[in-house]
Amino acid sequence: MKLNINVWRIIGVLALIFFVLIFFKIVIYLLISLVLFLLGSPVTYRLNRVKIGSKKIPNSISALFTLVLIISILFGFFYLIIPPLASEIDFLYGLNFYEVMHNTLNQFPSFKSLLLKFGSEEAIKQNVTEQLSGFMSANNIGFIVNNIFAYFSTITAGILCVLFITFFLLRDSNIVKESILVITPSGYENATSDILRTSKKMLSKYFTGLFLDMVIVGTTVLVSLSILGIKNALVIAFFASILNVIPYIGSMITVIIALTLGVSSCISTGSYELISPTIYKIFFTLLSINLLDGFILQPFIFSNSVKAHPLEIFLVTLMAASLGGVFAMVVALPTYTLIRIVAKEFLTHLKFFKKISEKINS
Repeated sequence: MKLNINVWRIIGVLALIFFVLIFFKIVIYLLISLVLFLLGSPVTYRLNRVKIGSKKIPNSISALFTLVLIISILFGFFYLIIPPLASEIDFLYGLNFYEVMHNTLNQFPSFKSLLLKFGSEEAIKQNVTEQLSGFMSANNIGFIVNNIFAYFSTITAGILCVLFITFFLLRDSNIVKESILVITPSGYENATSDILRTSKKMLSKYFTGLFLDMVIVGTTVLVSLSILGIKNALVIAFFASILNVIPYIGSMITVIIALTLGVSSCISTGSYELISPTIYKIFFTLLSINLLDGFILQPFIFSNSVKAHPLEIFLVTLMAASLGGVFAMVVALPTYTLIRIVAKEFLTHLKFFKKISEKINS
């Protein structure tokens, strides 16, 4: 009898894996919708408690308002960022790269001397021109344009699917719970209900904390770089907040993007002498903010939201990175939280799982 139960469990796990692989896009849409649901559910919950006269606000209206609020926030961010970013890309596209390289290298004599050991300026110019001509060929541009249109249609369809799913999750908050309980084996319904309730509470706190951390980092970068007189501070702050979702690696990518935008702004005004000071300002500002975020903000916010020690969070993130790279790092903490919640219900007889789940309140 026990063997049969184990066989059915293995079959169930294999069926789940098969479903994820076959319907990968749908699973991604569901996961994104669940994140938006966890972010928006506190707003919907409070709206549902509001009374107009003797009547409560209908669930559909509360869900729609929350969804519109989320869309408005996202649209507001992109509305502020896209115009300056498009302008910067257009500027970079029209640059005379050889002239820029020549003027820039004149600001760094030691680096220029090192580079000239590999060939004359004329040889470097010819090599750069050939590389850029090959990259900007009609075939490459046509390929890029075709892919942009293809991805645009896919992304548009995906956004509509996510919004549709999120609306119904917000409107019928118990739909996920009821769907999971339908496939839950008899006798495990109460434990599964506890898992779902605790998961919703803790993950909602986690994603709210993550959003708060993104806002704090983005605002700090914007204010700091604006005070220092760095052009494109708003665009840099946007990338700093978005890429902050990727632990550790995201901050390094932000530095590269920020330095590129900072140097580009100096080139656009012909102020080549400001390139070196701009690099120093951006690098040390972002380094300071990232250290503050990594050692103070994130440990405080995340350890309080998922009830785990900062060192525990750090080790889990590193292990996830070694197993699955950047994507695994992003999902490591919510996944680890779910594992601890499940362990709290079913595996407390094992010393290890009892230890990692002891701070979780049902």
